[in-house]
Amino acid sequence: MAKEYTKEQLNYFRICYVTTDVLADGLREIFKIEWDKLYKSTKGEWRDDPRNGFDFYIGESPRNQRKNAHLLATMRNGNREEWDCTMLFYAILYSDCVGPSLASTVRKNVDDLRNFRNTEFAHIPQGRLSDMDFKNAISKVDVTFQALGLPTVKIQEIQNQATFPTKHLLNILKEVDNVLTDQLRKEVPSFCILPPKPAHDIGSRDREVEKIAQQLKQLKKANCNRLSYSYISGNPGSGKSQLAGLVAQRFYEEEWSIGDKISHLKMLIEAKINYYTSWLMIVDNVTTLSSVHVHLPQSGNEAWARGQLLITTQDTTSIPLESSLVNHVSVSKGMEPDDASCLLAKLSGITDGELGAGVAKNWIISLLP
Repeated sequence: MAKEYTKEQLNYFRICYVTTDVLADGLREIFKIEWDKLYKSTKGEWRDDPRNGFDFYIGESPRNQRKNAHLLATMRNGNREEWDCTMLFYAILYSDCVGPSLASTVRKNVDDLRNFRNTEFAHIPQGRLSDMDFKNAISKVDVTFQALGLPTVKIQEIQNQATFPTKHLLNILKEVDNVLTDQLRKEVPSFCILPPKPAHDIGSRDREVEKIAQQLKQLKKANCNRLSYSYISGNPGSGKSQLAGLVAQRFYEEEWSIGDKISHLKMLIEAKINYYTSWLMIVDNVTTLSSVHVHLPQSGNEAWARGQLLITTQDTTSIPLESSLVNHVSVSKGMEPDDASCLLAKLSGITDGELGAGVAKNWIISLLP
């Protein structure tokens, strides 16, 4: 029996199609327009042939060739139909051939599409979208296409579409899975590179660090979308560099907390986990269950209903009582005798079952406190 999808799920599928198909087609057109504008009289207009791909490739700096080798391996063939959105955004916004010459309005609108794909679309939870959220999402794409001078007929058709042919829907879901997998793999990690510590001991300078950290927050709040500056001055050896390093460490720890990373990762996973009939997530070596509980999927959330959590911890006192949803296995006493016998036989080469069992029993007893 064919699965029936809710209206909210169909809204999600429709915005997926716009993002993976319509958006990509629009980007292909923008790239050709920009390329022809720059190179039609020299390298020739873009015809999706290998010569175009070669010209594009050699126009990239050695740094870009190294950094984007995985993209350029496909792009150098020259066929835009083989380029996904990641390749197209690179070609338009970040390539040496096109990026530096983009008009500011084109750059802004293409970047708006990039942000839409990488944030709003990729982070839609549970594979569902309300009518209002769908209208808002598709309106953003529609307005941006108009600003870029791209046709919006397909967008209007999808906006009025009520059903999907099965084969078409399967292709969309496959594209969505590719996008979300790409998002998980390419999510930019935070990093913290500090000046090397001196050989001598240094003070924590907590009061100064706190004062500067608060000043940075105030500057950021007062200049939401503008670069702000903070200066530390002093004589040689007064500790300017080390104080700056301590402030940077504080900034990193506050801005990129483990909780934020977990929440972000959970959001990405939640957007695609609905497509799996069964899953098991391991949360390993939890030191304090109470501090982690807020980040774990909750049993009442339908998006996570098909899976299970396996949690390892030393915090025995905080484990909930056993119920229809919870069980608890303690391994504090070590391995089961049969398992210990098997391990001993493997390590010692003893093949006699009874002898091995006797040795294992004595071995286990000797290891008990």
